Amino acid sequence: MAKFRRALIEIGNECNLRCYFCAESRRSKVIMPVEKFEFAAKQVNEFAKVISLHLLGEPLLHPDFPEIIDVAEKLGLSLNLVTNGTLAASYGDEVWEKKCFRQVTFSAQSLSCFAPEKQKEKIAEYVEFAKRNCRRFKVSFRLRGDLGSSFVRSIAGQFMMAFGHFSNGGSQDKPLEWNGQPFTLAERIFLNHGEIFSWRGGRPQQAPCLGLRHHFGILSDGTVVPCCADYDGAMAIGNIFKTPLAEILLSPKTLALRRAIEGKEGPMPEYCKGCGFIMP
Repeated sequence: MAKFRRALIEIGNECNLRCYFCAESRRSKVIMPVEKFEFAAKQVNEFAKVISLHLLGEPLLHPDFPEIIDVAEKLGLSLNLVTNGTLAASYGDEVWEKKCFRQVTFSAQSLSCFAPEKQKEKIAEYVEFAKRNCRRFKVSFRLRGDLGSSFVRSIAGQFMMAFGHFSNGGSQDKPLEWNGQPFTLAERIFLNHGEIFSWRGGRPQQAPCLGLRHHFGILSDGTVVPCCADYDGAMAIGNIFKTPLAEILLSPKTLALRRAIEGKEGPMPEYCKGCGFIMP
């Protein structure tokens, strides 16, 4: 089987924030032990060009996060990290200097959990992190929502000014207006935009999806899922701690599901019909 562009490994489904846009999971809280992460990552690395520590939960909450990164380094993984950013400053250079990191993405939408003054403090932390680490890996700040909303305008404006992007008039208190297109704040530091989406129960999905073609995911208990929006394992295709990943991905069940998700054979799965996820 050809390599996937990315695979997601959820090392824990706990979070320190309750963001309005995030999915509500029914699963029990599970932290993936380091040894199980290594067991899973060895197999996933054979199938995915990039491994993303993401699905639900805040990966930096993992009690053994530095050890997780040590494993990634040892295995030669190409690693993406998606984080709400609030705990990034808790770890020093001994973690962030590891060569396995390819990109760290801050979900800047999570700043909506904080009052305006606290938002400014956190943005200053995020900017410092980016400037300190951009020579090691790419840093992306991702905002979702209406570009005309006061929140998006405020947060984007603060990032713009922090990196010296002011209005054409040169005013030092007015940021460059952002049109939502990918914007380079500095070398290897980016501002990106996406729409707010409905995880479940939104507009019926009709278009084929990239699940099992572009990516697949592994939940913190080892459940293998076809896409990043299947946060509760509704379409589980196996468990990597019970069955080898190659066997799971090449099973007739998985191949049939892939063709259905692609729109090539059979009806679209019922779970997919209610999915409002939009790829960033």
